[in-house]
Amino acid sequence: MSNIKNVDAYSRSQIKRGTVLSYLALGLNIISGLLFTPWLIHQIGKSDYGIYSIGTSIIALLIMDFGISDAVAKYVAQYQAEGNEDKINDLLSLVSRIYIILALFFLIIFFLLYFFLNHIYLSLSSSELIKLKTVYIIVASYNVFAFIFTPLSGIMLAYEHIVSLKLCDIIYRILVIAVSVIAILLGQGLLAAVFANVIAGIVVILYKIAIIRKYHQIKLNPQYKNPQLLKNILSFSVWIAVLVLTQRCIYSITPSILGAVSGSSEVTLFSLASTLEGYAYSFGSVIATLFLAKITRQLFSDDIIGFTKLTINIGKLQFVLISMILVGFLSDGRNFVELWMGTGYVSIYYMTLLLLFPSVLLWPFMTVSTGLTVKSVVREQALVNLAAAVINVLLELLLVRKYGAVGAAISISLANTFKAMALIFVYQHFLPIRIKDFLFEIFIKYTGAAILATILSRFFISLINIDNLKIAFLLNGFVALATYLLLVFLTVILFDNAYLKEIYTIRR
Repeated sequence: MSNIKNVDAYSRSQIKRGTVLSYLALGLNIISGLLFTPWLIHQIGKSDYGIYSIGTSIIALLIMDFGISDAVAKYVAQYQAEGNEDKINDLLSLVSRIYIILALFFLIIFFLLYFFLNHIYLSLSSSELIKLKTVYIIVASYNVFAFIFTPLSGIMLAYEHIVSLKLCDIIYRILVIAVSVIAILLGQGLLAAVFANVIAGIVVILYKIAIIRKYHQIKLNPQYKNPQLLKNILSFSVWIAVLVLTQRCIYSITPSILGAVSGSSEVTLFSLASTLEGYAYSFGSVIATLFLAKITRQLFSDDIIGFTKLTINIGKLQFVLISMILVGFLSDGRNFVELWMGTGYVSIYYMTLLLLFPSVLLWPFMTVSTGLTVKSVVREQALVNLAAAVINVLLELLLVRKYGAVGAAISISLANTFKAMALIFVYQHFLPIRIKDFLFEIFIKYTGAAILATILSRFFISLINIDNLKIAFLLNGFVALATYLLLVFLTVILFDNAYLKEIYTIRR
């Protein structure tokens, strides 16, 4: 009993401190990105930034661990809950060989693909293709090397080294910016941004290895063989692989489609909009990603009440976060984009809104989705993602040629909306969750505050007539945020006064 209490106390401590560090890392990432990205584009040019986006997206689309890292996190958390450290050593021994084999496989794929780049990206000029090939070689080489160490994050998450894991994000971002700025000021241009990511990535890998070696006596046995364990890993991983691949067919494939059809400038516009959506997603996923170990303990001990309370209360928080972002961006997004990038980028505002809207349905279910992974229900998620990916690719092929990056944003928005609605049926069927109660507690109670806040804030802002763009942005943002938070507070007091008590219970 005392051991269980110690585990729970450590878990709560890591979640609390990890949450604080996560938001610090996210704040650093967003603020530095909003300042650093325009500076980088100004230094290397819109065309070179588009080349950089294409090069990284090719690798992001192709290199994947086929869901094995998710299997590592799941089984390590499960074995830890069972108190069986020997099984963890056996698992990691088997997995390490799998990753080495897959790394060699990707090396061959990237080598062959290199000779077809000029036939794929027909809209690029000859000078742009030369730059793309250089970026491709560097990024592909690094990613093959880094791929071998992919399980490190899963191991740290399963052991709830959340604080150290979040420090990795901070270290990585600071190094990327520092190395990029120094190298670009020394005249290195496009390659500076590429090598900055490589150097930062290697430092973070070394840091993760040091943390694991310090706290755990993991002993790898290169000769270890277990056909049944291998079968279990692969049976779990194959659908995770489909899940990951189809997710990439929604975002990572888009720069390549735009590069092939519309040119590097449209790639840059889409990359900027998807960057903003990525910042928002990171903001919303901070809390949901911290509960893998806790949800594993709840579901394996049949703590249905605890799981239900956790998912509903975190779901409410997620809905409030995405609604706050949407209210703010609807009310003040145009000013923000102009301040961020200057004139001529208004399409980024509309693309970002299109990319954000499906998050209203996706974010509240993030913790629920973790439950599906714990229960090994991945095939159904993968099939839903596959359908969404097909919808996205087909729509992009129809819309991108005429509407460019905006057409891509429309396609992704529709595909993700379908995905969010389809996944609700998966959650209802495979998890101990009463979907009607979930929808009522979150969407029915809190949607009104978001809609009313948008209407009121836009009305109040229309009464404000300030010529100074910076002052107008700050004042409009304050009005939108204050209006929404006030309405959320009134909603909690009038319709959900037990919510604050539940959140306090979760934090404890």
